[in-house]
Amino acid sequence: MKSLFKPLTNMFSKKNDESETSQQEQNSSALTDQSNSMVQIDVYSLSKKYCDTFLAIKTVQTKLDKLLETKEHIAEERFASLHEQYRSFLDKHTPGLKKLSDEIDRRIESYIEDKKEAAEKFTEIKKNIQQEAKLLEVGVISKEDYIQRVQSLKPQEKEYKDKYKISQELITVLKDAKNNKYTPPPENFISNQEDGGNKVDETSSGEKDSLEKGKSKDNKNKDKNYSISQVYSDKDVDINIECGTNLNLKIEGIAIPITANFVGTQRYEYLIITHPTPYTTIKPKLFTGNKIFIESIFDGRLFSFSSPIIENLTKPIRAVVLEYPKSVSIKRLRTHVRVTCKLPSTIHFKGAGKESIICDINPQGCRIEVVYQPTEKNYIARSDDNIKIEFSLPGDVDIYSISGLIKNVKKKELTVLYGIQFIEASEATQKAILKYLSTIKP
Repeated sequence: MKSLFKPLTNMFSKKNDESETSQQEQNSSALTDQSNSMVQIDVYSLSKKYCDTFLAIKTVQTKLDKLLETKEHIAEERFASLHEQYRSFLDKHTPGLKKLSDEIDRRIESYIEDKKEAAEKFTEIKKNIQQEAKLLEVGVISKEDYIQRVQSLKPQEKEYKDKYKISQELITVLKDAKNNKYTPPPENFISNQEDGGNKVDETSSGEKDSLEKGKSKDNKNKDKNYSISQVYSDKDVDINIECGTNLNLKIEGIAIPITANFVGTQRYEYLIITHPTPYTTIKPKLFTGNKIFIESIFDGRLFSFSSPIIENLTKPIRAVVLEYPKSVSIKRLRTHVRVTCKLPSTIHFKGAGKESIICDINPQGCRIEVVYQPTEKNYIARSDDNIKIEFSLPGDVDIYSISGLIKNVKKKELTVLYGIQFIEASEATQKAILKYLSTIKP
């Protein structure tokens, strides 16, 4: 583990780049729904496990009772064999059922608190919105001030409204389980808890129909099925995220946004993240065994998983060590996979042209690397800036010009990586890019 920490020590003393924070805020809203989905998946899985275990124990106990009733009519050796078999099963699984029952009770108590808190926060925000409306009505604030204020409150209103509904749903599911009634997730809810460690496709009902018709083409068209999430389990789990990537975290009992940076992994053993922010607020929750739900967007994919804490380190570095996840959901967010390349290009920003290299590309966007001089700092673009890109493709005499929107920025001193979404690419340009990609894809 020390060998993994050593080259990363300096990373923890640096603040996140301003532009990366901006991108993180843009992704935060989209990630919240996925975090809630992971919590729901975990609860439905716990509910099913409890009901299955209860039914199995009840079935075996019934068989054991009937065996004892018919003891006189069964050979002693056969009776002893069956009695040992049933007794061993009950001795092994009954304590497990008790643990599941205790966990369900703990979860119900926690979600009741979440529900209460969400109701209070929702009511408070509603009052604030009504207050702003009253201030506007009597002329104390301008319409612009009202809109700005309410726009900042609306996302919070939705967040706590959703949290209330989800908490109520989870309480109902878990209470049903305690009454030995399994409530399956809704048909349109993604749930992929299967035994055996196999890959499971997660799709909407409409996508499932189309996939059933084209199973023979699945392997050939994997790159095109961008709307499909997959859950990988056991030995298939691969957290292929770059060191320093932003992470969005959720911990039970903490309502505020939590962020951290990914450090690295020892596959199948553990993974490491920086101390979450704000650290002081959540430090009491960073105890061994507590579960953290993690989400991150990297390389056009949304990674979602949960891991229990192994240890919260303060020396020699400040970091949190987590168990390597048993399953991870990966959702592709891009229509086309970005293909690695090295294409000379020129970007135009603030009226100046700058030589650059396209590092990866697809018909919807690209990643560009630019090395600036110390005197060019004012020409470094930020997230949401518009730029123009000019480039040519191998074997093509044409020069292509595309307008793009910067979606994320990563800086290392004066070397900058821009993640760019094309906003004005002609059909001819997109066809040319697709033709080029077909020549370099493996």
